[in-house]
Amino acid sequence: MPLDRQVLLDRFAHDVIGLERRDPVLSPEGAARRVYLDTTATALMPRAVWDGVAAYLEAASANSHTDAHRAGRDTTAAIEDSRHAIGRLVGYDAGRDVVLFTSNGATGAINFLARALFPPELRPLVKRFPTGAPAPFVAALRDVLGDRGRGAIDEMMRRPIIITTTMEHHSNLLPWMEAVGHDNVRAVRVRPDGTLDVDHLAEMLKAFGAQVRLVAVTGVSNVTGIHNPVHEIARMAHAVGAEILVDGAQWVPHAPVHMHPGQAGADIDYLVLSGHKLYAPGSRGALIGRLATLSGCRCVTDVGGGITEYVTIDDYALKDKVTAREEAGTPNIPGTIAMGLVAETLLTIGMDVVAEAEERLTRALLDRLGRIDEVMVYGTADLRAAPRAGVVSFNVEGIDHGLVAAYLDDEHNIAVRNGCFCAQPYVRELLALHCDIAARYNRAMADGDRRDMPGMVRASLGIYSRPDDIAALGDALERLVRDRERVLASYQADRDGTWRRRDGAEAPSTFAIGDAVRRWAEA
Repeated sequence: MPLDRQVLLDRFAHDVIGLERRDPVLSPEGAARRVYLDTTATALMPRAVWDGVAAYLEAASANSHTDAHRAGRDTTAAIEDSRHAIGRLVGYDAGRDVVLFTSNGATGAINFLARALFPPELRPLVKRFPTGAPAPFVAALRDVLGDRGRGAIDEMMRRPIIITTTMEHHSNLLPWMEAVGHDNVRAVRVRPDGTLDVDHLAEMLKAFGAQVRLVAVTGVSNVTGIHNPVHEIARMAHAVGAEILVDGAQWVPHAPVHMHPGQAGADIDYLVLSGHKLYAPGSRGALIGRLATLSGCRCVTDVGGGITEYVTIDDYALKDKVTAREEAGTPNIPGTIAMGLVAETLLTIGMDVVAEAEERLTRALLDRLGRIDEVMVYGTADLRAAPRAGVVSFNVEGIDHGLVAAYLDDEHNIAVRNGCFCAQPYVRELLALHCDIAARYNRAMADGDRRDMPGMVRASLGIYSRPDDIAALGDALERLVRDRERVLASYQADRDGTWRRRDGAEAPSTFAIGDAVRRWAEA
């Protein structure tokens, strides 16, 4: 009998850890469901995933990469099953692509790729000498590195340019600035409606095509939820001999992803994702792509246990397999298994089902916010012209974004995020900040004063979001508008930009290590 995929999604999303939480201030009678609209920052974990990790710990808890006992073999198999599940979730080619686990989410994955494409020891060739490195310096590097480094040197000098976009998360900007220097990073503009100016990308590729090594672009914006036409961009990049990296941290949890869609030139070369945004908080990042080209090269990341064929005091030999060589040390086994459990579950449900459910809620969220005159939503609301994931950023007229977020949490148990969301260039474009004003803000922030920092409020949806959550947010914002004077008089901003109640009243902490240990000790 075929499984009802909508029923499976409802089951998966119904019981989520962290939604039912007792708040003695807002719900003195007992537990109450909080409105969690901060999924874009970190997704909550369905209990089915927690239970799956617990089942592993009970049955096979051990270190990996050993054949000496069953638990070790089963742990290794579970890690590899997770690797394969994540690959299948994004439509990888198992015969060509590699799934590499990385530290620190998608940030770690992008930094790995930047080090692989632009090795730190070679970066001065393009970073310090933007008009061309002195010939003696290049010759000396060639002599030192021998055959292994000559190809990398030639590639870096021939193609030193990275094209990225104004709408990127800082994690898809800073690694490239560090890799090739500011002079070799080009950013594609965004249009006033928040969408990417693909025509500007075409102009850049026409002007710099032979020099472009990589086009680095987000699949879904973490500020507006706007989808980028990544397969069209891939065709454009490949036409000039460049590759494409897609930041899938916000794409993979929200929509079907196909790295190889079966259209000429449209393949994605590299994709990164973050486990903690994929309903597996505490897990790892992943880089998926044609990493087999790194076989036989030097180690890109940490060196340590498990990456070598042999070690002597005088020498060592690295393993050829990329995943064996680049995942040194004991991995985050529970986090890896949690990622695999989520990926396998989402494959069973179908990301098309997830996306359809989220689109309905996104339309409802945009419609609800659009009915409040004092609320300004950023990015186009026309989902036919520009599809969006469930990520909506907004401001309330005359009220600082930090105060809006504090009010929603304090008085309505609604968790949102405020600020620039590690995407300052994009947020400033959407806010239409003049360069002089932006420079003044930069000076203040560099001095540690964030009281007037520009920003927005962001509400983001997950599989556990409900129509009731959207209604609660809309009602709370309407009440805020009505009670504007009371709220403004009740709060003040610290120098770091945090808004606190003037009377000093704060809700008690939801968790503390010491409290948890004391409860255990006194039980």
